[in-house]
Amino acid sequence: MSAMDIDVDVSTVLATLKEEADADLVHVFYSLEDLYERKLWFQLTQCLSDEFFANPLSQPIRLRLYENFVLKFYNKIDGLKLIEFLLFSLDGISPAESLEYLLSLEKLLEKDSKSAHEEGEQEIQKVQESILLQSEIARVKLELGQLDESIAIIDKCSSKIDKLNSVDGKINASYYRTLAQLNKIQSDYNSFYRNSLLFLACIDDISTLPNKESIVWEISISALLGDKIYNFGEIIMHDIFAELPSSKAWLSQLLTTLNAGDLTSFNKAVDQYSAQIKNDSAVVYESLNFLRQKICITALIELVFSKPTNGKVLNFQEILNYITILNSFDEVEHLIMKCLSLGLIKGSINQIKSQVEINWVQPRTMSKKQIATMSDKLVSWNGQVNGLVTYMNDKGKELWV
Repeated sequence: MSAMDIDVDVSTVLATLKEEADADLVHVFYSLEDLYERKLWFQLTQCLSDEFFANPLSQPIRLRLYENFVLKFYNKIDGLKLIEFLLFSLDGISPAESLEYLLSLEKLLEKDSKSAHEEGEQEIQKVQESILLQSEIARVKLELGQLDESIAIIDKCSSKIDKLNSVDGKINASYYRTLAQLNKIQSDYNSFYRNSLLFLACIDDISTLPNKESIVWEISISALLGDKIYNFGEIIMHDIFAELPSSKAWLSQLLTTLNAGDLTSFNKAVDQYSAQIKNDSAVVYESLNFLRQKICITALIELVFSKPTNGKVLNFQEILNYITILNSFDEVEHLIMKCLSLGLIKGSINQIKSQVEINWVQPRTMSKKQIATMSDKLVSWNGQVNGLVTYMNDKGKELWV
């Protein structure tokens, strides 16, 4: 029989854990006992969340408090908070044990959900609880190598989320983290990058995230290797990018030079860090030729971006001069066609005149330097508008009378 099944007096449980807890946590146990005896469930939930589980010193005794105290009144508190308390409690135990606890809570909440349904209570809260719990179950199953089962659960979660008008941020964070973990296992760099950024978007304070260096490392690598990722502004401009260690300066430089389409700086970075790239990430080192193709694309986009709004016609020779890695008009045309097929630009090629007219560029997240360039273009555009107004006033005086 597990500790979960043993009916232990609450006062005894709290007294025992208080003796084992860090001295800085002792006062919390007095509050917990007082709030429990007074049946102030909301305040008790807040105390558990803010003063106990949020405190790193509670880690060694979290699971025992969850089993022997929290589950005593699980149906009196918010279900999402209950799941959150369990997730906090699972640190330090094996995936197999974590799965056992998650499945046990799922069974408990399903039983409670049926009773609530019979009583006519609203379903949305229960659906969200189910999504959060199933997302975490899927994540643990991925760790255990149960890929097919995880995919089936993720699909169910996705279907449930699509039916909701809004979803709690913690639920979205759990869902996207699990989805990103699946993408990682499948080596789907494009989806991993996208879902990891969606996960980060659900986090209010990234300082609370464990393993920040690992997270930004994996996202950055996927940005390099994804064959549909040509805008790196989302990760470069994110606060977590600052967590990339200085020992991985090569990764930061590759991303920033790729984003800027700066072929010269890219080649310098590759030459400078070649040995370290090979040592740190063999897959990136083996993909350097692919990255050179990638920077040709970002360089073309940057060239288009630098042109005035009324001057989006580029000659092949101009592109050839700007992207020095290209050797012929045929390679220029192939590059343009690649950009068109990827949906990065829209336009038309004039083979007779050896030029391309660009009428649309895919929206992207800009770096500070690119924002400054855009600002200069807006100032220039404003000057042109003012010049046109002055011209119209001067030349059209007779018409205005």
